[in-house]
Amino acid sequence: MSRQAAAGSRDNMRHGLISLLTVVVVISLATAAVLAVSTSHAMHALADRQANMNSQGYDTERSAQAFLAELDALLHEQGSASRTMAALNKQANRMLASVCEEGVTATYELDGNDVTCTFTSEGGRMLEAVVRLENTSYTIESWHLSAAPQEEDTGDTLWTGTTTEN
Repeated sequence: MSRQAAAGSRDNMRHGLISLLTVVVVISLATAAVLAVSTSHAMHALADRQANMNSQGYDTERSAQAFLAELDALLHEQGSASRTMAALNKQANRMLASVCEEGVTATYELDGNDVTCTFTSEGGRMLEAVVRLENTSYTIESWHLSAAPQEEDTGDTLWTGTTTEN
């Protein structure tokens, strides 16, 4: 009987070890599944944000290009840079209002023969374009799309650690 008891306890030991290993594997797989789902949701949110920012960038680009087309038509209509600047001084607000996509606002500044326009989307994309009028043509001096600077302080502290002085 002692032989049977010893053999039986060894079998029980194997089943207990296999059960423990199975539990560890199941817990590991469940943890991996939860991490995969949360990563998937985070990547989806990030992709949505990126798509939204790209869409806003395209909206500001379309608005700026439409304004440039209107400016070109006005330049050909007026025949010279000086007459175009005078006409633009009167019509710029109307032109900008007519070309801006929904959610895009625009401002302008006239300086000599330079026209500086800033197109800003609601979500924070900003396109600044500088166009120089020359006789019956124009030159694009600058065309820069960026994120609009944030004006508000979020109060978030990124680093509170101590600095070491050498």
